Amino acid sequence: MTASILVADDHDIARAGLIAMIGGQDDFHVALDVRDGADAVEAAALHKPDLALLDIRMPRMDGLAATREIRRVSPGTRVMIITMHDSFDYLEAAIEAGATGYLLKDASRDNILRTIRRVLSGDAFFDGPLVARLLKRAATKPQTNASALETLTVREREVLSKVAEGLTNKEIGRALKISPGTVKIHVERIIAKLGAGDRTQAAVMAVRGGLVQTAKDEP
Repeated sequence: MTASILVADDHDIARAGLIAMIGGQDDFHVALDVRDGADAVEAAALHKPDLALLDIRMPRMDGLAATREIRRVSPGTRVMIITMHDSFDYLEAAIEAGATGYLLKDASRDNILRTIRRVLSGDAFFDGPLVARLLKRAATKPQTNASALETLTVREREVLSKVAEGLTNKEIGRALKISPGTVKIHVERIIAKLGAGDRTQAAVMAVRGGLVQTAKDEP
């Protein structure tokens, strides 16, 4: 059974282009497409798609508000923001809203398809350069979640440090000489202990808590 995808974008040409771009796949298909966030929430509540691809700026309800509502009315639906806005303010808001992916519209077709598969598989993916900027900004904010970080084991701290560096489970496994499956278990436990929504939120908490140091911005 192929995964079902909901696409929401108020620009007809952009929406049609995205649908065409991800069409013809064996493992997922576009089941629904709508023009605004309110319709996306209604469609998600009714049809429970596996993934919702949302633009940010849409009439009636923007993609960030729609993300929060979709996560509430259809918890099994994962949400991925696909937008033209390369803003880490939007990225941070999307993460806090519960999105598990954030990708720019100028990404290649192969990158978009690869990211959709990654998010559908249960992983999270956010545009790398934006995440790097977000983590740098997080490092300048007051420390948070220090007590939660103290509950992590030495191994969990090692794994979280690698997560904050942007490594995948497979890359973390190679670096720490453990299996990707073991890494996945550690990441799930870390997320639960920190009360984070996903691995990127956990990475931000780690930086704000002083567990991970990031490079300073260039002058």
